[in-house]
Amino acid sequence: MISGVAVALPAMGADLGAGATALSLVETLFLAAAVALLLPAGRLSDAADKAALYKVGMAAFALASIVTGLLSSIGAILAMRFLQGAFSAAVQASGPAIIADAVPPERRGRAFGITIGAVYAGLTLGPIVAGMLVRFWGWRAVFIVGGVLVLLLLAPVHFMLRARWRTPAPRAVHLPSTALVIAAMLALVGGAASVRQGALGYGGMALGVALLAGFVLWQRRLPQPLLNVAVLAQNHVLRNALVVQWLLYCNAFGTVFLLSLYMQTVLGETPDTAGEVIALGTLLMAAIAPLAGVLTDRARPALIASCGVAVVLLAALGATALGANTGIVATGLVLAVQGVGFAFFSSPNMTMVMNAVPRERTGIAAALTATARSLGMVSGMLIVGALVSLELGNEPVGADPARFVATMHISFWILAAVTGAALAVSLGRMR
Repeated sequence: MISGVAVALPAMGADLGAGATALSLVETLFLAAAVALLLPAGRLSDAADKAALYKVGMAAFALASIVTGLLSSIGAILAMRFLQGAFSAAVQASGPAIIADAVPPERRGRAFGITIGAVYAGLTLGPIVAGMLVRFWGWRAVFIVGGVLVLLLLAPVHFMLRARWRTPAPRAVHLPSTALVIAAMLALVGGAASVRQGALGYGGMALGVALLAGFVLWQRRLPQPLLNVAVLAQNHVLRNALVVQWLLYCNAFGTVFLLSLYMQTVLGETPDTAGEVIALGTLLMAAIAPLAGVLTDRARPALIASCGVAVVLLAALGATALGANTGIVATGLVLAVQGVGFAFFSSPNMTMVMNAVPRERTGIAAALTATARSLGMVSGMLIVGALVSLELGNEPVGADPARFVATMHISFWILAAVTGAALAVSLGRMR
């Protein structure tokens, strides 16, 4: 459900008459909601019950997906995608914390390697299955079938994973801070989507940045903040791991979004072919992540993670050479190299985060790492969305393939620079 939506976007745009900017918002709003609500969800999982929050989040995510597949208004779809992102925050914040509570620190590298391998296996199947569904039944089937499958799989999880909900303490989750960060993300997303209109777009982005700065400053004065800025400043291992994750994951959604549109609108490939190529990178992630987890328990996690960042940088630079006559093999190679890099990065970085906090704070640690990951994804999509809005506006993606390729090249050069900064921070923490 995370990776398959990108394959469905061209068909959705053609069916609903949605332009390039609207299609970018389908992904960006989902990520923005996840970023805004991950920290509140992490606080709630520590204060109440991780397993119960996990189950509720999965069920709500599935129902929102089914409803999305039944809608015919792009505005309503965007609103539902925002809700879907909010529900995914509950799952992302509680899932890794459940694993961390069940496994001692000396075995967490292997545990997270297996867990991330399972996630990447799902990301591998997503584009393949979505491509087939779009080809035979249309884009709606991606949301409806995916939602039904999640509900079916939730049944055994309900009985296998025990949950004991307890009422959280008063003010365990600071609601005004939650509202502020939601407003900040909406302002950023709206500004990036409107950047073609000049002052309105840039003003929205400036407002979003100002609200985020206000959120951080406010957290310093709260007795129970969503984000403990003082602890992050003192815990260098945790802080650096989160910064590297944020910068690196700028590549994730932006790359898939751009290359899915590139293959279908510039190279003329079918949705199922594009899905199979996109799945190549995640297939390598699924195969290599468990190995990287084993290496994490035996070697320096920072060294393994840095190697992964360097490989992702090579992929971003390679993507700048793709053109109208490059071919699908080169696209697959870029995605494969990126997949190898993420596979070697994810397990050691997650292990460093979880081992940097005490057991009673694994919920908020899981939320922090998911926030860094989702913030990286939404940052990358904001970069891509702003460039798409500026260069293409509301025109169909395939109206001017040459302009789309030029926009894609600019995007990948910026993403490569961000990845270079991630590599510098990652190498610095090895000392």
